[in-house]
Amino acid sequence: MQTALTTTGSGPAATLFSEPGNDPARGEVILPAAPTRPVRAALKVSSSAQLNRRQKAAIIVRLMLGDTSALPLDEFENRQMVSLVRAMAELRHVNEAATLQVISEFLAEFQGHGLTFRPGLEGALSHFDGHISAEVADLLSNDRKPGAPPDPWPEIAGFEVADLIAFLSGETPQVTAIAMAKLPAPMAAEILTELPGETARAVALAAVSAGRISQPALANVGNTILQGLQSKTDQGALPGDPLARLAAILNFASGDTRQEMLGALENDDAAMSERVRRIMFTFGDIPDRIEVKDIPKLARAVDNSTLITALAGAEITEKEAAEFILGNLSKRLAEQIREEIRETGEVKVKDADAAMNKLVAGIRELEATGEITLISPEE
Repeated sequence: MQTALTTTGSGPAATLFSEPGNDPARGEVILPAAPTRPVRAALKVSSSAQLNRRQKAAIIVRLMLGDTSALPLDEFENRQMVSLVRAMAELRHVNEAATLQVISEFLAEFQGHGLTFRPGLEGALSHFDGHISAEVADLLSNDRKPGAPPDPWPEIAGFEVADLIAFLSGETPQVTAIAMAKLPAPMAAEILTELPGETARAVALAAVSAGRISQPALANVGNTILQGLQSKTDQGALPGDPLARLAAILNFASGDTRQEMLGALENDDAAMSERVRRIMFTFGDIPDRIEVKDIPKLARAVDNSTLITALAGAEITEKEAAEFILGNLSKRLAEQIREEIRETGEVKVKDADAAMNKLVAGIRELEATGEITLISPEE
């Protein structure tokens, strides 16, 4: 913003915003009218009260365009850019007092918000994407924590595109989508173009449907992909059946997302959709997959607050499963839980989904330790 402030005075920065025949020393920032048709007559502004929020945003952008670093205008949506250009076209002269008022209002927007930085060295480097040389990156590599694994993605990007296509073609859309997000955009675009049509669409869907992924998980995926590329195996980066991996992912997706994905899969391949459904285990599967004698163990698989939230949400979306659980607990415990559900009232769908997923994860842990055995879907 220092650069922006200097535009209201004299010097090279002020000259950048002036037009022939105007003197920036007079304390005016000159905003040239757009060559295309303006939305309304150009304004001569002497107070920020004359401006709407779009016009104020246009002034801030016009000031910052004089900085030495480019604004990421390419990240704007088309409608936002259209609105911005139209707002700029409405302006002509904005005097110093009005400009400073707009800047003050802009800075006031940050009060109580501050800035958020991505954690760690990798997070810091991500802020400098496209603005840092390989030499500087090499020097910073010495700053990594002792014992921290190296970033696998630059090495993955060094492989031939043909090798990456051959390898990723055997991966699930979710793994491929993660790889595409970490590879340079031109390389990712080339890979997406060369993938079979159905696979490319599945990868694109996985990319837009993906939630947040932690840095350790991202590094693990990258390292397994790198190991697979280096060994040139045809088993993929993640072991096991890809359908089992997809089922595991859908187990913990929100109910709406899970049904949408399964519906799309069923439209494309009904047999595959049925296989995935048989592998999956969700909250709604509890009545069919859990023995009655094991239900009391479920109540101890998560903390009480999570159990109450899960059952409160299930009263609406998975009523059969909720009643199956409550009906097979001791009468005293079931009444206590019902009372707490009534006191809790309506819960947010997002919170209910998260609680039900925690209970499912707890059931899977009980199965892994041998405390319970899930009934096979075929039984």
